[in-house]
This record gives sequence, structure tokens and C-alpha cells, in this order.
Amino acid sequence: MANSELVVNTRNGPVQGTTKTSLYGTGYVSFQGIPYAKPPDPSPPENWTSILDCTTQCEPCYHFDRRVNKIVGSEDSLKLNIFARTIKPSKPLPVMVYIYGGGFTEGTSGTELYGPDYLIEKDIVLVSFNYRVGALGFLCCQSPEAGVPGNAGLKDQRMALKWVQENIASFGGNPNSVTLFGHSAGGASVQYHTISEVSKNLFQRAIIMSGSTMCDWSLSPQRSWPVKLAKKIGWQGAEEDGEDAALQFLRQASPEDIVDNQEKLFGPQEIQEGLLTPFAPTIEPYETEVCFIPKSPLEMSRTCWGNGIDVMIGGTSEEGLILLPKVKPRLADMLKDPRLFVGNVPFHLKLSLEQRVAFGEQLKQLYYPHSEPAEDHLNGFILMATDRIFWHALHRTVLSRAKYTSEAKTFVYRVSVDSAFFNHYRIHMIDPNMRGTSHADELSYLFSNIFAQPLDKETFEYAAIQHMVNIFTSFATNSDPNYAGTEGLSWEAVPKTAPPYKCLNVSNNGVAVHKLPETRRMKVWDSFYVNDALV
Repeated sequence: MANSELVVNTRNGPVQGTTKTSLYGTGYVSFQGIPYAKPPDPSPPENWTSILDCTTQCEPCYHFDRRVNKIVGSEDSLKLNIFARTIKPSKPLPVMVYIYGGGFTEGTSGTELYGPDYLIEKDIVLVSFNYRVGALGFLCCQSPEAGVPGNAGLKDQRMALKWVQENIASFGGNPNSVTLFGHSAGGASVQYHTISEVSKNLFQRAIIMSGSTMCDWSLSPQRSWPVKLAKKIGWQGAEEDGEDAALQFLRQASPEDIVDNQEKLFGPQEIQEGLLTPFAPTIEPYETEVCFIPKSPLEMSRTCWGNGIDVMIGGTSEEGLILLPKVKPRLADMLKDPRLFVGNVPFHLKLSLEQRVAFGEQLKQLYYPHSEPAEDHLNGFILMATDRIFWHALHRTVLSRAKYTSEAKTFVYRVSVDSAFFNHYRIHMIDPNMRGTSHADELSYLFSNIFAQPLDKETFEYAAIQHMVNIFTSFATNSDPNYAGTEGLSWEAVPKTAPPYKCLNVSNNGVAVHKLPETRRMKVWDSFYVNDALV
């Protein structure tokens, strides 16, 4: 295809793309670094008239990149990428828009992590984009005068979705067939868009991966974070000077100083509560034109517009492996301490000490029925972290949708593919000697990355890529994840009577439908939440 044929006119100006070849030899079209917004509001980008070169990857938004152990990024990074086999299909193609994870503190849309090589084998248009994270994306000030109500990162995402609605037809995509999908903090973000009125009708279906608005870590309480951050960076002001003065100082601080200090603000209470970061989605302190989270996400989910769209939701079998690097230095002491289990009962449930101790004992029995917790017997701890941090929130989302949706469908998937060399997150970020399917391991079977090599087509790893890509693109195309190859499997939507409910499990042995394996464990966790019901 001649270069002139890869110039597309967007509403803001013309952009130049390029052609590339996937790992398996498929040619595709690539546009990288198309501006979709500008900070701080965010607002639409400035228009341009000359052709914008979008043939190479742009810088990410500011964050600390743990892969290279340094702060990376640029303030001019609210840009998106588009990949497809062709931008001139015979009919408009379904669009898949991906939101990366990273605990709301890190992340990039770069192809070193999220290469399109597998998904573009199908008839879809893939969109990924950068959004602001950490304090730059989620700082919140209580005073309306400050003009910083929080959730700028989610508002970035919304601007990207609006851009897709206005422009994707020019790239061969169908703006009336958009599937929003995301992983971890990206999965929680997807769910926030389904419950927030300001994102209504910007997409038609959603895939929530290993993260939920019902996860404790997906909502940050406000505890004078702007003042604490300013002081940590070097502000000499007094507490009584307030947020406005702290904000003025922060506006003069470098992005590097902000990123370098934003995770150093937690005291003992926050650590005990298991909070992830001071800077995550938050309930906004006052109403604005684009108020993303006006009240509790649990409340919002009961009557949200997203209860009318089809959703696929799931996670991996050993999500909790991701916690090991963080807790390893104190793991031996933690496993001897019964408070480990008590502490894993969420604080917001406001249980009495007696209840917490009783629930802690139940958890110990659930995860270590025949032995005492020990460092050489980590499976119980990993499964507890899996349920506590990820699966029970996913499960509660499933139950909420069973209760509050009418015609819309919910499909549950589960990934337990355990490869010695292809579960890249576990191998490179956790421990190459551990086994299991960690949080983020399933991404290796949806996206190519810097570690990916072409696989022998007879391997279970290659088969897993085919299953994952088929499930996701079939759902994006038909609102039904069943595809050629799942004939004979009874993967049905979650019934109104849930629990129990079935999931499609992707494993080394292929795909199978059965009752969610975590069902018995979920029932124990459900018993802790009787006073925090979904009604």
C-alpha cells in the first residue's frame, strides 16, 4: 500500500500511518501517537493542517517504569494508537479499545507490552491509548476553587472514547460496535465507564479483566494527599495554609519530583487497610460538568446505564502471585501471625474485633485446612490473595449484574494456562521458579510483547493464544464469546439465580465449561459481606 493511501483525515487534522508485519507474517496498518486530548482538563487537541507523522510510538505519560527502574514519560502524551489489517474494509469493522493496567500509578500503551500481532489476525480495529496515572492523573482537591475534583485519568480515557466515536469510521471501524476492554486498573476503569453517566453510549459492550470497581484498591479515600505530597517534595507551608497553597506549589514542581514522591505518603493506617495508592479513582467532592464518580460505585452500579450492555468478566487462577515480590521480605513473619488472615478481611466492612478474629480463623481454615501457613507452603497464601484482592470483587460484580440487569448478558471466563516460558509476567516480574497463572499472565496470550517469539503451532501455548483471541474478538463482534471451536460446550450467560454460575476455563488442555472453581471460597467471602449487600 502506497504511503499516500495511509494518510487519514481526522477531525483535528491529517495523520500518516505505516505498514508492519506481525509475528506470524500478517501485514497490518499501524498509526501510533495520534493526539486525542491535551491536559490538564482534559480538552480536545489543537487542530493541525500539515500531515502528522504517526508512524512511530510516542512517549508514555509520566510514571516510574519498573522494567527499566527509572521515571519515563512526557506531558504531551495523551495520544492513541490504531491497528488493523486494513483501513479500507468492505464493511465497517468492530472496534476494540484497550485500557492498560498498572495500579493507576504506572503503565503505557506501548507495543513492547501490548503488541497487536495476535488480535489483528481477526476482522477488528484495535485502539490503545495513554492516560495519566499517579498524582498527575488522580490528584483531588476538596475546594471547587482549586478546579481539581479528581479522576483526570478516567476523564482522559473518556476523551479517547469520544475521539473514537468521532473518528474511527475513517480508519474502517464501526463507531456503533465498540468494545471497551482493560486489565487490572484498566479492568476497574472499564467498569467505571459502565457505571458513570458521562461515558454513556460511548461503547456498546465491555470486557472486565482482573479488576473491578468493587476491588478495595480501585477507590482511594481522600486524606489531604495534596498537602502531604507537597510536603514530601519540599513545600515549607503549614497545614493551616491548606490545599490551595499546596496545589500552587505542586503546579511549580517537576513531573519527575511528583512521580518520585507520590507513593511515599502512606502511614501505618493506610498500610494496615491494604490501600494500593493515594492516587486512584475517588468520589469527587463536588459536581462538575464531567463528574465521573459522584457517589459510591456500589450505589452507582445499581441503576447504571452499563446494566443494559453485554459484559464479559474474568481473571486468572493464581492472581495473588503478583503480591509475592511486595511481601517476600516479611512473608515468614506474616505467615506465623494470625493477623495476616484477620488483616485480609476488608476494613470498610467495619467489623468488630471479635468478628474480625472469627473471620480470620475461617480464612485460615479455608486456605490451610491441613497445615500451618509456612514459606515452603505458599499455595494457601497465594489463593487467599487471589480471592481477597481480585476474585471476590469480580464475583460481586457478577452477582450485581445478575440482580440489576434485565436482558443484558454476563459471561465469565477464567485463565489457568501455566507455561514454563510464556507466562511472561510471572517469569520476569515475580519469580521464574514459581508456577501458576499470575495476575497479568493472560496478557501474553492476547498481546505480543518484547519476550514473544513465534510458537510452534502444535504447542498448548499457541492454542491458548487462539482460544483467547477467538473468545475476545467473537464477543466484540457478536456479543457472544462462543466461537467455532467451542461447539458442544455449554458456555452460557450467568443466570439471574446466581450463584452458582459457570465459567469458560482456558487451560493447558484447551477450553472447558464448568462451575467456577472458586465457588466454595467465594461463599465464605460472601458471608463476610452480609451487611454490605448489593441491595
